[in-house]
Amino acid sequence: MIPFEQEASLTESEEYVESVLERRWNHVVRATSGVLDDIGERYPSVSERVSESIREDIQDGMDQVFRPGVPDFIAFDDNGDYLFVEVKSSDDGLRHTQLKWLRDFQGINCEIWFSEHVKDYEKIEASSFGSFSLRDKRGDSEYEIKEIEEGYTVELPEELASITGLKSGDKVSWRLKSKDELVMDTR
Repeated sequence: MIPFEQEASLTESEEYVESVLERRWNHVVRATSGVLDDIGERYPSVSERVSESIREDIQDGMDQVFRPGVPDFIAFDDNGDYLFVEVKSSDDGLRHTQLKWLRDFQGINCEIWFSEHVKDYEKIEASSFGSFSLRDKRGDSEYEIKEIEEGYTVELPEELASITGLKSGDKVSWRLKSKDELVMDTR
């Protein structure tokens, strides 16, 4: 557990984002897996309201979200409104535990802020995060296969093309993994 008075040091980007959050929210806390007890002790009634808001959003209480992958900050007000914020700089990417956290808590109020220096940031809301995922791998969408001179073509979702770095006209190789699953090789 990290008590409020002994919080871990912050990067320059995190310090800037924290200062922006502090101007907009009553309370801003570095969200670590051990800070939940401190939040409950320091803000007992607010903590319960925030937990209720989280439970409404994801059908799980606040105690479930403070695990590896939790975003850098939780900001909240006295009414129980909250926002989780993950801070990233240009040389930083989302780790596996963070992606898993975002997947497991898709309905939670969360944003990813990209901050390069102390005067600028850009944010992506968690509700938009699905567009950066491989959601279509689950078979949620169907794409028509069309015959062309060289064989067949299939439309790829923009997010998949973007993630794999494909542009119009690029060629890719496929291999059969199972009767109804192909593996794409873009190398």
